[in-house]
Amino acid sequence: MVGQPASSRQSAGAYMDNLTLVAANAFIQLYTSVNLLVISFQRKSKPLRFISLGYLILALAFFVVYFFNQAPVEVLALIFNLSFSLFFFMYFAGTRSFCGFKAWPVKYSLLLTLGYALLIFVIILVPVSFPRIAITSLLVVYLFGDFLVTVWPVWQRLRPVEKTLSLVGLIGYPGYLMARLVVIYRDAYVDKFMTDASMESTVTQLFMMVNFSILASVAYHINNRLLLSDLQQKNQLLEEQSITDQLTGLYNRRYLEQMVSREIIRGRNDQQHQDSRQPISLILLDIDAFATINDRHGVHKGNQVLREMAEMISGAADKQDIVVRLAASKFLIVLLEKSKHEALMVAENLRHQIETIPEPLVCPYTASLGVAEHETGENFEHWLGRAMLALDQAKQNGRNRVVSAA
Repeated sequence: MVGQPASSRQSAGAYMDNLTLVAANAFIQLYTSVNLLVISFQRKSKPLRFISLGYLILALAFFVVYFFNQAPVEVLALIFNLSFSLFFFMYFAGTRSFCGFKAWPVKYSLLLTLGYALLIFVIILVPVSFPRIAITSLLVVYLFGDFLVTVWPVWQRLRPVEKTLSLVGLIGYPGYLMARLVVIYRDAYVDKFMTDASMESTVTQLFMMVNFSILASVAYHINNRLLLSDLQQKNQLLEEQSITDQLTGLYNRRYLEQMVSREIIRGRNDQQHQDSRQPISLILLDIDAFATINDRHGVHKGNQVLREMAEMISGAADKQDIVVRLAASKFLIVLLEKSKHEALMVAENLRHQIETIPEPLVCPYTASLGVAEHETGENFEHWLGRAMLALDQAKQNGRNRVVSAA
């Protein structure tokens, strides 16, 4: 049997290697397409679905080339170059923004992509792989810096696994490039690099696409998790704002209703545990003649009085007690584990403190208070109504006093 010429065997080997790369690239395109499709449905983005479709078409084209293997090596190299050009454009114009980065304008993305494509067509005429690696290295340096600058501000918020994956992705491809640049100067490989420039360019770009596909996936995961974390923090802030009085910083009536719905009070009036039941009392406070203070000194000064009152009430309550601004000048204190007698003492001390403020912010003022202890089986509305009746009685009796509910 006559052996095949060395050039034929080399050409056949290069052709089979390129077909292997075609198959690998097809799987990468398919992987990217599926990822982008998932992201597009999550973010309800029609443009991203079209980008995903483009990647899917590329993947199918590579599979067709692989199974029918009729394309010459030069055509395969050209397809790889155009494929990477498309990847390059999608990174700047589309995928980058959906991974949480700031997207480049489309016109600049097109110019960069066209510039890269022209460079590829020029370099493909040069039978040396060094210029290919050099120019691709410049792209890698930029993309490396781009990802690093984007991730750096949130680096401290990343988990150890995310930091590790980011470092692996960032170091992996530059490390590969450095190895290839070192090998290219070794005499033993000069002939190979001189004769198989298309193969070298294809391998280089394939590594780059794999690496940055990994980086894009990591970036998308990090971005999604950080967005979720920020969303949870914002939701928590909104929840706090929805149950907090913006003027005084105390809880509002909405929180009081939530507290009742959570059965903080009902759990304490369970008749099955009557022996171990802890007492609970209400103090309802209203600033005397608050409308007059607003009329004489203005709403701004009236707000100062309300904030001053909120500080005094908070200081008089224990940590487990609940202080609520119920209405314009009305405040409510839920005294947990305090009987009516103890609540009357707290209310009287608070009334005296208000009456004898050494240096009031606006003017001297007083407050009337009604006290009611919760009775077994009583609902919250009835309990609050008894405290209001006691407060009304205090105002009718001349204000600046404490009255206990019947």
